[in-house]
Amino acid sequence: MNEAIRQVLSDALPTLKDPRIGFVTVTGVEATRDLEHATVWVSVLGSERERERTLEGLEAAHGVLQSRVARELRLRRTPVLAFAYDPAVERGVRMTKLIDELAPEGPVTKTDDMQAVVAALREHGRFLVTSHEAPDGDALGSMLAMELALRRLGKDTVMFLGGPAPLPGEYRFLELHERGLRRERPADAAERVLVAVDCASASRVGGEPGLVELAPFTINVDHHHDNPGFGDVNLIVEGASSTGEVLADVFRELGVELTSEIAEALYIALVTDTGRFQYANTTPKTLRLAADLVEAGADVHRVFQGVYENVQFAKLKLLARALDRAQVFEGGEIVVSHLLRDDFEAVGAAEPYSEGIIDVLRSVEGALVSALIREPPRDGAPARKVSLRSSVDEVDVSAIARKSGGGGHREAAGFSSDLSVEEITEFIVREVATQVGTAAER
Repeated sequence: MNEAIRQVLSDALPTLKDPRIGFVTVTGVEATRDLEHATVWVSVLGSERERERTLEGLEAAHGVLQSRVARELRLRRTPVLAFAYDPAVERGVRMTKLIDELAPEGPVTKTDDMQAVVAALREHGRFLVTSHEAPDGDALGSMLAMELALRRLGKDTVMFLGGPAPLPGEYRFLELHERGLRRERPADAAERVLVAVDCASASRVGGEPGLVELAPFTINVDHHHDNPGFGDVNLIVEGASSTGEVLADVFRELGVELTSEIAEALYIALVTDTGRFQYANTTPKTLRLAADLVEAGADVHRVFQGVYENVQFAKLKLLARALDRAQVFEGGEIVVSHLLRDDFEAVGAAEPYSEGIIDVLRSVEGALVSALIREPPRDGAPARKVSLRSSVDEVDVSAIARKSGGGGHREAAGFSSDLSVEEITEFIVREVATQVGTAAER
């Protein structure tokens, strides 16, 4: 009887509409012999707050659930249901984390992560899909792909990206606003499961502080190796070329068909984060996936024209200023340039127009590391933002960024700072020299 009641309740929980009820699993039922009472043991993914809210929601729905048990099992006497948290599940999760911490370093991905993310996407019905501030092609392509995939599953979903800065002009052809992208936080954001794609840290999610704390449940899908796992469920694949590549695997597990729209969104994520399949993060899997996406309908020429042959004239003028200020250090191994707030106004450029300039600096002959320091042309922003790129394995720019509160990949990272341009430059040169010297000693 206990197993029969558990099965009925497991089938019934996904139909409940109470926003307090999170990702919950019925782990067991203990009914008294006389069927007067039954303790329903549940596990809840998330924080203690999510657990408490879920138990409150289940208690409020106990009458509905009790009636369903009586109806489906045809019981003469239906036990009064009392819901209780099953601590055994949490202990198991803690033990798994402890084992992971003690085990030798290996791939970040775990099967349980994929299963947990897929299960959460299947079980929940209302989502808020977002990515990081100052979005690039991987961020926007992954966000759009997730939005389209959830719609294919019949989910109620909203795409959101806050912040005062406009989106990069080279992605206008995606028509994100026409597809429903909101720049202001929805009034019901606190009632929707948050899906954060390509966000290396909670502080960058959605371009708006506190979004993760507001969400009742957070799904975190990313490929940054320094992602701390800020979600309630996390899928972080360090070896993936892009978050778009990770999402392709998620969609496969979900059984989502690769429509031409989804394929093109994922292709944009791949092609931009791999530098048109030229960076070291390009793998055979990446190239095979690209072929699959093209076969599914991704328009390679349309993407190339939209992203790489649709440059605003003001962006070229901004690039000219950055090139004019470029300096080389350490015998040409380090290239650093900067943009002032007045530069943006003088050439009529918006903040996203600085996107891609760092990659031009990176192409200088003999450069191991390139850096672009820029002053955001808006109030309330950090004094300066810094983009870093590395062309060699000996230099991990994410380690440099982390020392200033930033992060990213070994080859591409960034941070914000209130230091002067000169102080930031000295810091970068010193840190790169230290890493190169350490590598030479090995």
